[in-house]
Amino acid sequence: MKFSPFKKSLLLSSVLGAAALAAPAVAQDAAAAADAPFANNDIIVTAQKRAQNLQDVPVAISVVSGDMLERANVNSAEQLFQRVPTLTFRKGNTNKDSALSIRGVGTISFSSGVEPSVSTVIDGVVYARTGQQTSDFLDVERIEVLRGPQGSLFGKNASAGVINIVTREPDDALGGYVDAAWYEGNEYRIRGSVGGALGDGVKASLTGFWSQYDGNGRNVFNGHKVNGYEHWGVRGKLIAEPTDALKITLIADYSKNSDNGYADSIGTVFSSAFNDAVFKPSLAPLTLDGKNKDIDNDLDPYTKDKNSGVSGQIDYDFGGVTLTSITAYRHWYNFQVRDGDFRSDAPSYVNTGTASGDVRSHDRGDLKFDQFTQELRIASSNPQFFEYVAGLYYYHTKEVDFFNRTVTACTASTLPTVGGLTPCAAGSSTYTTNEGNADFTTTLTSYSAFGQGTLNFTDAFRGILGLRYTEDKVSYDFARTSTQTTAFSGVNPAFSADGSIKDHGWSGNAGLQYDVSDDIMAYGMYTRGYKGPALNVFFNMQARDTGRIDPEKSNAYEAGLKMRLFDRKLTLNLAAFYAKYNNYQANFLDIVAGQVVTRLTNAGSVSTRGIEMDFNAAITDDFQLSGGFNYTDAHINTFICPTGAAVTCADAINGKPLPFAPKYKGTVTMDWRLPLNLDGFNVDLNSSLTYQSKTNFDINQNPNAFQSPYAIWDAGITLRTADDKYALSFLVKNITDKQFVIQRIPNGTSFMRQITPRDAERYVGVTGRVNF
Repeated sequence: MKFSPFKKSLLLSSVLGAAALAAPAVAQDAAAAADAPFANNDIIVTAQKRAQNLQDVPVAISVVSGDMLERANVNSAEQLFQRVPTLTFRKGNTNKDSALSIRGVGTISFSSGVEPSVSTVIDGVVYARTGQQTSDFLDVERIEVLRGPQGSLFGKNASAGVINIVTREPDDALGGYVDAAWYEGNEYRIRGSVGGALGDGVKASLTGFWSQYDGNGRNVFNGHKVNGYEHWGVRGKLIAEPTDALKITLIADYSKNSDNGYADSIGTVFSSAFNDAVFKPSLAPLTLDGKNKDIDNDLDPYTKDKNSGVSGQIDYDFGGVTLTSITAYRHWYNFQVRDGDFRSDAPSYVNTGTASGDVRSHDRGDLKFDQFTQELRIASSNPQFFEYVAGLYYYHTKEVDFFNRTVTACTASTLPTVGGLTPCAAGSSTYTTNEGNADFTTTLTSYSAFGQGTLNFTDAFRGILGLRYTEDKVSYDFARTSTQTTAFSGVNPAFSADGSIKDHGWSGNAGLQYDVSDDIMAYGMYTRGYKGPALNVFFNMQARDTGRIDPEKSNAYEAGLKMRLFDRKLTLNLAAFYAKYNNYQANFLDIVAGQVVTRLTNAGSVSTRGIEMDFNAAITDDFQLSGGFNYTDAHINTFICPTGAAVTCADAINGKPLPFAPKYKGTVTMDWRLPLNLDGFNVDLNSSLTYQSKTNFDINQNPNAFQSPYAIWDAGITLRTADDKYALSFLVKNITDKQFVIQRIPNGTSFMRQITPRDAERYVGVTGRVNF
């Protein structure tokens, strides 16, 4: 996958041209920061829909700065879990099937009729699907990860937490930057931004990026690279402040992603007469260890995403009260193809459930997703006895899907059987091709009213009370056609259905906050979570899947301490939590038409409990340590087996851990400006260590679907001029070359699939940057 020379030169010339227009360029005034870059570790967040110091907010929040992400080559949500201990990422075959979890809780589903449990918010706009945020991070100021249910202020798709991404505002002075990076394995990145004042009370910025990676694996069938990408996009922000009371923010963005993955590497771990005689030889040279990144497909995997959106925010200060309106529209298009049987030479012996034969399956689908959101809120802006945020929220989404599965199979022969299965005759000409097509549309509409208040009983003692009421409606229509009147491998017969469901629910919180001293704050919070109803709408759905998935409700408790110690050089935050989710909306691996599928169901009840720690220590003005650690026990209390399931469940699952929920996870990052006293130069060192304990990937508790504990060590060095105008950085990722996977899926009793990320190998890189 190559970016054409024309596109490369166009992008680069646009960025450099913008830089030229900014002339005469002036370097940023960074003298104070150069003298003591870590002297001030105060962090301002907007977790409560208004700007506050992190240490004053009674919520467990992890904050990662944009600068830290850039230094560590963390460019997307897929890699963010390396910097936030309580966050995990579930990689799907395509972007639309990926998902995030916090404290072990998240919604993992192929269904178009369900929302995520972790809400992604960018500059105040909710992204309704995890797959919408698959592009590179762009001009990020900071990322706030709010842990636990956040239903009072953020709504129903925040039942496990919120990822709040805040992008940089344009500077008052005209300026910008250009940086370019190369990483081992033919990975390239170019970014640039220009912005500043355009006139009286108006400033703007324009940021663009392009990135390309050949891939970390290959398709042994044709020698093509896999697991690579080509991404590019632009983002513009304009801020107008015509008066001291009025602020208008307009944002528009567009990005296009092409990924030659994500590929499923496969291997056989199940022993049987059939597997030993047929599958293991046919899958060679593929293996199932963490080093394998290769595939053997007769159809290269491919995914294309286009994301675009516009938003307008108006803030008006009436004096003591601020009125805010955020109106946003977003569009997402996703196209994907993949080899549905995951191998190029499907063995001559295949159990298709009802027949034997050589089966080849190819999948193709596309998705068009539109969303419109409107938020109107009012907030007190001055310190007073009763401080509040209240508002109204409207949310509408429409998803239009098409999916095709084409299956080629041969009839059985009279050759000897293996493991009770009959093979195809060598060179058989009795091959038939069948296909199934599905068109389905899903819409979600939601209205809500919310409010949260803080009662300042004394200067040190406060009470918090929040409440949100939500009305939800989910509707769908579905039609599948098939070339066969009966089921064949991976395809059910023709089926059509439509319907809608409605429900409503309350979410909220109540708690107390006490300042033990000027630098120590303690809090305790109860939170009631609500996640709206859902429908299990997917390609192979049947009549049994048309029933409602009831709303998910939770009760969560959290107690925490936020401390600034040693003359505020150390911030140390501790949180203990417990949450129980009833009617948990979860995926369950089942068999439909002879293939493994995931079915959305109300799985019963699950709970998560644990202890978390975040810290930031300015050891000296030039040396800083930051990071976090968590212990999380997320497990299934009572699992309700879906009606008609072909796989045994229930008792074997009760008490077992939730997937994508490691018990122990931690990260430590070091930043050190070396006191070398070089004339006109500074040297910065940075290093990070991330540890994750054993992680299970399968709610059915398959003993082979897990990742063993591992640790990843990264390090980098930056040489920059004292005025911060020029910088050159060198980076080594995964210094110990630790191999690991981020997904492992059992495919019935035949073989296992796995996905290996970019960072599961050692590689080096270099970045050059010019600020002007």
